[in-house]
Amino acid sequence: MTCTLIDDEPDCLELLALLLHKYCPELVIVGQYDNAQKGIAAIQTLRPDLVLLDVEMPGTNGFGVLEACRNIPFQVVFTTAFNEYAVKAFKYSAIGYLLKPVEEEDLVAAIRKAQQVYSMQQHAQQRDILFDFLHPTKPVREKIALPTSDGLVFLPVSEIICCEASGNYTSVFTSRQQKPALFTKSLKEIAEMLPEDSFFRLHHSYLINIKHVEQYIRGEGGAVKMSNGNHIPVARPQKQALLDLLGNM
Repeated sequence: MTCTLIDDEPDCLELLALLLHKYCPELVIVGQYDNAQKGIAAIQTLRPDLVLLDVEMPGTNGFGVLEACRNIPFQVVFTTAFNEYAVKAFKYSAIGYLLKPVEEEDLVAAIRKAQQVYSMQQHAQQRDILFDFLHPTKPVREKIALPTSDGLVFLPVSEIICCEASGNYTSVFTSRQQKPALFTKSLKEIAEMLPEDSFFRLHHSYLINIKHVEQYIRGEGGAVKMSNGNHIPVARPQKQALLDLLGNM
């Protein structure tokens, strides 16, 4: 489970980070930010599972951060020195509310609650994915579950641009992130999870989402330019099948 910390007071940021490292070492802190705008940009880019968010900040306060990120799913624990914000905080469905100075016992309780909710959400998504596999009459699976060293990641199928084999691992490039994510499944295993009408194995090392193809470049086998700018070679035996597939789009 990943976590981002946002607080305009450096001492509070440092204290939260120290307490989390000591009492919740399984939580992965992916960023600490000392103003709302940096925090908003981080949430939109990193998409953490949990945000520890200060309420009172200059310019944009904690509620403004939530408004700016309303379309991104994450849990929030508010931190503030002012008890008067409690009611408004829970109207925003905060998982917890911590008064400064933050007590370790209260912090750990809030994190455990967030982890419990996170686990339930993961199990629900796993059930949905299993249901899709068991009911092939459903037209398209919206997400697939892929294992990492830390757990499971649920990827929207439409956001997958291409996949590159790396032994028993696979790098998956998505429209959401600039860098690929590495998963502990082979390219063949991932290919079996994806819809055949949208994904094509054009090379022994590459699987592409044909909906993200921007250009076909002529050559012996040719190459394709993907929506993220990547150029991927086409194995000669796969050239005609790919052109037929692209022609039917």
